Amino acid sequence: MNSIDITKELIKIPSSKNDDNSIYSYVFELLKENGLSPFKQSIENPYNPAGKLDNIYVLIEGAKKGPSVLLNGHLDTVVAADGWFYSPYSAQEDNGKLYGLGAADMKAGCATLINNIIRLNKMRDKLKGKVFLTLVFGEEDAFSFGTDILLREFHLKNYDVCLIPEPSPLLSHNSYCCTHNKVHDTNFPVLITGAEGRVLFEIEFIGKSSHASQPSLGVNAIHDASRLINALMNFDFFSNIKMGRGEYTTLKFEGFTKGFSVPDYCKLEINRHLVIGENPKNATKELRQIIKQLKLKSKINIRKKFSPTPEHEYLPYLFEESEYIDAFLKLLPEPKKGKKKCRLTTRSVGDFNFIARRTKVPTLVFGPGGGNIHSSNEFVYIEDVLKTEEYIYNFLTNILT
Repeated sequence: MNSIDITKELIKIPSSKNDDNSIYSYVFELLKENGLSPFKQSIENPYNPAGKLDNIYVLIEGAKKGPSVLLNGHLDTVVAADGWFYSPYSAQEDNGKLYGLGAADMKAGCATLINNIIRLNKMRDKLKGKVFLTLVFGEEDAFSFGTDILLREFHLKNYDVCLIPEPSPLLSHNSYCCTHNKVHDTNFPVLITGAEGRVLFEIEFIGKSSHASQPSLGVNAIHDASRLINALMNFDFFSNIKMGRGEYTTLKFEGFTKGFSVPDYCKLEINRHLVIGENPKNATKELRQIIKQLKLKSKINIRKKFSPTPEHEYLPYLFEESEYIDAFLKLLPEPKKGKKKCRLTTRSVGDFNFIARRTKVPTLVFGPGGGNIHSSNEFVYIEDVLKTEEYIYNFLTNILT
């Protein structure tokens, strides 16, 4: 089987938070059939609401000492959206694209890791160092419980590099390039060496009801919420991952009234990106100052949306210098004359935030391109998948042999 064959098999197995352990069992057996010794997590996460899913691990140790490499990917997907023209589980090929739920995010990436660990196992005697493959659940659910379990169970701070084949051409869209100090378009192959963080706020507006024909007698909670949204949309900022401040995005708006009355309640869910040097505490302080300046009439409650522990915060990270970044960049095509190879960042968050912040290990994101992630008709470019496998294989063999 090649990485496309494996991707197809993974796509055919539903693996959202509403599904069972089938995909993890499939991968476990696939690794065993190919001469490896996979094992499952041995601890439970006290904050994990599912409790029925298993991380799958494989450790390969070479004959001699050398670098320690962590490979990480998530096998879960979001819940299927409406509007697919192929079944989300059909793994249909069409014009160089492979369609399916999770095709790009990130079953194709996981397939490249699986095929690479199988290939490396056949040359174990030539390896210097070790490779730890970790395929986890829960990345698409809140707080990345699968990777949180991984980080609780194993001491990974002594590893030299982590590689995660998320769809880097998609994740780097409209993001900052550390090489050229600007935002620019990206195309496969793309190496990501840093990520912004995020904090979620839930904001309640408690107004005062009155007859809608006499709005001045009431306090319109929806109007006040709308004023805040407008202020956040027009908030003056100049930002990239290394300087400035993160952006605000309104994710949810709930407001209502009973009858012909001024609405006295509204609730917003606001996402605030975090750049290097920021954290949830100073982002909360900034939001309170913005609201204070608006002089709104509603009573306002601000709550940082629940995270079980500070370790579950999605905090920003950036690795600008590493011999392993340099080693990977050497494999990528030479740019136009006079140009340097890009070291991109992402405005997205994921397991890479947890691993990078909690281990301090240089964390590289490199995977195939595609489209429509977290939407209907998700796809991955077949050629990108095959090339991703080879880039990763060449990287691993270069540093481990």
